[in-house]
Amino acid sequence: MPKNQSTAAQSARRASQAGGKYTEALRRATSDTPPAPHVLRFLAERSGHLYHLVGGIAAAWAHSGQRVLLLEEAEDYWRWTMRPRSRGRRKKEIGPATPPEPTTSTLWASLDGSGLLTRHTCMWQVRHPSQESDRGLPRTDRSPLAAAVADAQDAYDAIVLLPKNWSYPDRENATAHVVLGEIDIFPDTDCRTALPGPGGEETGMPLSPEQSAAVLRERCLGFLFGSPHLPIALDGVIWQTNGEPPVDAAYLVGVDQDMDRAGLRPLGWTFTGHWSIPHKQLPEPDQMKDPDFVQQYQPIARLLRTALDARPVGRS
Repeated sequence: MPKNQSTAAQSARRASQAGGKYTEALRRATSDTPPAPHVLRFLAERSGHLYHLVGGIAAAWAHSGQRVLLLEEAEDYWRWTMRPRSRGRRKKEIGPATPPEPTTSTLWASLDGSGLLTRHTCMWQVRHPSQESDRGLPRTDRSPLAAAVADAQDAYDAIVLLPKNWSYPDRENATAHVVLGEIDIFPDTDCRTALPGPGGEETGMPLSPEQSAAVLRERCLGFLFGSPHLPIALDGVIWQTNGEPPVDAAYLVGVDQDMDRAGLRPLGWTFTGHWSIPHKQLPEPDQMKDPDFVQQYQPIARLLRTALDARPVGRS
């Protein structure tokens, strides 16, 4: 991944050699230095149908002139082996294998070079089988991920982390966390209360937007707050419904208002067909080049970028 080789101090030194004052040149160079990129971690209990959403947001950012990196965790290359123990038992052990080489590909780039979407896949951690934890598992070292993030700091405006497991926050490397809630069945009625319908059929008691929001929090966000997880500062929530929701836009506004009241900043809704999305796959490069595909994610991408840029400095 490319790096910016010119620092503010170096630029100021060159300016002073040309006759200017070093302190003034350094002040100008520092003020012109772009802010550190957002390192964004999406959180979801299930991620299989959410890759297209993340890819669409990243593509919308790139098409708006940002340089975006999708930093993806490579498949685990360690292999398990069974070693005989006493009394005929077999012990499960983990053995080393050859780690995969990092791969980098450009998914989309603007003609003038301002917008860029890159995918980089590498190992995020190394394991030490000789150093077992209290539970007998090999200790892990996540320095490869930290190195990959540091290597991309000067070249990108946003770094999106794509781990194999989306349900655990990354407090060491991520600077922002956003929840993605996947809704299979929209909770607009209470299934525990059945009322007789006109034709004798049973129908659920309608829920208010506030009640629906409470059900969604319990259903889609409960995985974040159970023991033994530590509290995590969330920067917003994006909802994906697998199918057209049985409510109107005003109802969704009511849901968003209650989410905001509960401290979860609403960042938009996206509607898709559950079976039409490839499982655990990012959009194809041709889709990311298609303006029609990108356009449907632009409203959410703008809201998300605004939320990230408004974060307090130093918050993690």
